[in-house]
Amino acid sequence: MKEEGSVVFLAEEKQSRWGRGKYLVPNAVTLGNMFCGFLTIIYAASERYEKALIAIAIAILLDGLDGRLARRLNATSKFGVEFDSFSDFISFGIAPAFLIYCWCFKIPADEFGVIVTFIYVLAASSRLARFNIAEPMTTHNFQGLPTPAAAGLVAAAVNFATKVDPSRFMVAAFSFVMLGIAYLMVSKIEFFSIKRFKFSSMNKGVLLFLGISIALVWYNSPVGFLVLAGGYVLSGPLGLLTRRFRGKSKDLNRGQV
Repeated sequence: MKEEGSVVFLAEEKQSRWGRGKYLVPNAVTLGNMFCGFLTIIYAASERYEKALIAIAIAILLDGLDGRLARRLNATSKFGVEFDSFSDFISFGIAPAFLIYCWCFKIPADEFGVIVTFIYVLAASSRLARFNIAEPMTTHNFQGLPTPAAAGLVAAAVNFATKVDPSRFMVAAFSFVMLGIAYLMVSKIEFFSIKRFKFSSMNKGVLLFLGISIALVWYNSPVGFLVLAGGYVLSGPLGLLTRRFRGKSKDLNRGQV
């Protein structure tokens, strides 16, 4: 009986260790995401912009992985949610803003660049805070532009424009981009979730866009990544306009009837 009891005790202890240890896996991935955001800041400060862009890209990939691992391992926790939020704020809020400031605004428009990039950081923090306190929603849509997508567009735009020296035109262009992204993050415009992407349910237009984007990435990666990131960011406003147009068309048809 003692041997059976000891076996049961060892099995329970092993199970409890696994129960505690399984939370380390998604949190380690989240830590990797945060570290990539920190690397982005370090690389931007030392003008190693290509490495900074790679760090942001890896952070985006890790951000999409930690949540899936947590759900797959049944290791979701309140600590994990808060830790992920802080990590996203560093990697997709502070890091892209600092990258843009160092590359585009620091020399030609220092103080103005501080204001523009701070507005982006403020919008990213507001977006993350609103997501944390919101009631559980469907995974089909997000309200407001997700911060990883915002950082992805910033990185793609910088990657596209790295061959050009910052000028007044670039300052104006990136000011418009950063303020536009900030508005989309705090807006109530719906953006579809990548989690629901299924090739079987996509219409021909979306499949054609993806095919062209993948071809562009293969032949000209800066253009291809910019088209992919820009296409997702524009999908929210375009979807809103489409729904409003269809709603007006239905109202007109009902009036005619």
